[in-house]
Amino acid sequence: MTEELNIRQIFSDFIRFNLRNQKTILLFVFTGIISVILFQNLKPAYYETQAICMSGISEYERIEQLEELSQRAAVDLINYLQINIANKDFSELSTLLGLPKDITEKVKHIEAEQLYQQDMNEKFYALNKFEVRLTVFDNTIIDDVQEGLINYFDQNDFIKDYHRMYINSNNRLIEEINKEIGILSQMRIEGAKNNLDLSSVNIISGKDDKTLSNQIISLAQLKEEINTNNLLLKPLFFVQDFAKTNKTERDVLLWGLVGGFISFLLGLLVSFIRELK
Repeated sequence: MTEELNIRQIFSDFIRFNLRNQKTILLFVFTGIISVILFQNLKPAYYETQAICMSGISEYERIEQLEELSQRAAVDLINYLQINIANKDFSELSTLLGLPKDITEKVKHIEAEQLYQQDMNEKFYALNKFEVRLTVFDNTIIDDVQEGLINYFDQNDFIKDYHRMYINSNNRLIEEINKEIGILSQMRIEGAKNNLDLSSVNIISGKDDKTLSNQIISLAQLKEEINTNNLLLKPLFFVQDFAKTNKTERDVLLWGLVGGFISFLLGLLVSFIRELK
């Protein structure tokens, strides 16, 4: 009961203190909020946009990885760029992206994150795609930055070597498949002449271990899969380009509230010191 009365008395004293000094406190709050609004509107506006990407780096390495690591190399490479942005090293960023320095100086922030999907058991599993969030001071450079990111991956020596070996290996495999298809086609022709049935021979091919009844069809499907990978598994591919946004971001409301709260505390402090005198 005593504690409740003490809390009530403290609260009552606090209210009376605010009422006695309301002019001073309101002046501080008003000044703080106006100052924040003016500052936020005078400083350069920025634009936020997002893109969805995928990369074939893990396929180039031909390493069996955990599912959630399939896009890790690409995500890390993009997040590495933020180090240069944070350090304001726009000359290095210009070199990496292959863009003029006056464009890279307008990049405020860049970040990549692996995308996940939730299944029916409420378990999250990684997708073969990731999201890139970009913040710039000039929305007209968004396309330039996108092209710069593609160039950044294409010119990376590590990726170039692995990509070249991947393409060459796949091309050699396609040549072997073509030879095998030719041999099987000839065998089928010879079998037809001699009334032999080769279609009952089963093979297992592909990553999914699918058993197919026709060897030629199976090899043709494998060949098309390899050709598709050669065409689509680029070092960096934009599934969805960066959105062309015209909406500026200033965070006026957030910083206005923060400024108002800090100003309120300063008003209380000044009022308290004044009453002590």
